[in-house]
Amino acid sequence: MEKRPREALGSGKPRGESRWAELTPELLALIFSLMPADVLARTMSFVCRSWRDVLAEPYSWSVVDLANWCLRVERTDVIDFVVGHLVDRSRGTVRRLSVYYLGDSGFAHTALLCRLLSKLEMRESFVTDKMVKEHANLLSNLTFLDISYCANITSEGIEALGKNCKNLALLRRSMSPPGITRENGLPSMVDEGEAMAIANNMVGLKQLELSYGKFTNNGLVAILTNCTALIYLDIVGCRNVQMTGNVELMCQKIKTCVYTGYKKDISSDDFSTDSPTDVSSDQEDEA
Repeated sequence: MEKRPREALGSGKPRGESRWAELTPELLALIFSLMPADVLARTMSFVCRSWRDVLAEPYSWSVVDLANWCLRVERTDVIDFVVGHLVDRSRGTVRRLSVYYLGDSGFAHTALLCRLLSKLEMRESFVTDKMVKEHANLLSNLTFLDISYCANITSEGIEALGKNCKNLALLRRSMSPPGITRENGLPSMVDEGEAMAIANNMVGLKQLELSYGKFTNNGLVAILTNCTALIYLDIVGCRNVQMTGNVELMCQKIKTCVYTGYKKDISSDDFSTDSPTDVSSDQEDEA
């Protein structure tokens, strides 16, 4: 008796027969958005003609995730070139960009063309205050910004971003541990500038991560006073901050406050320092 090919569950077709060709270009683009951009650019367009046609369309590049590739390359000039190429390929439709080691030219090119950009992650990048101040007005749709370990961005750049990015709900600005003095074991530098720039210009923040900031209680009180929408605050490693008196009372009003060795959550107390789900994700999905 001749055996018939087994059908894939619910497909009505022999097992192993691909149904990728039946997917609409829009659905394929949505699937591709979950993959690293370097994989899409280097390999996916060579799989078949339909995939190549979809990747030739701007809507396939609304999400550009180059984070892991940047960590392998570690060359700002190459990263700026590739970011510029993919931004051009998207025809300015990029909504989310994730990179490391981005330079001024890559940042400027992105800001000039990507007016829909809502999520920007550029950790350990070399973008300067000058470039930020020149292009911050083009980033008004940002809701999520990660400028952690960007040493060339100071309070001036943060102030410019705050004045122009009024929709910003999440800011990540973690830095490397500062120098420690031998005399008292405290950070050798105190700088309230970044904390004051945030307090005065980013009052709509809901999630703020400032690990190893150089501010004192004065800067923290300014943030807690002005940023009344905060539901998550991470100040791990901020050794100039003393969690006593009025500061402690103000922190207790925030749903989740994480500082060195402790996490206070309104619903449960534990000693985890895991970051919660990004508060801006819902806004991005709606956009």
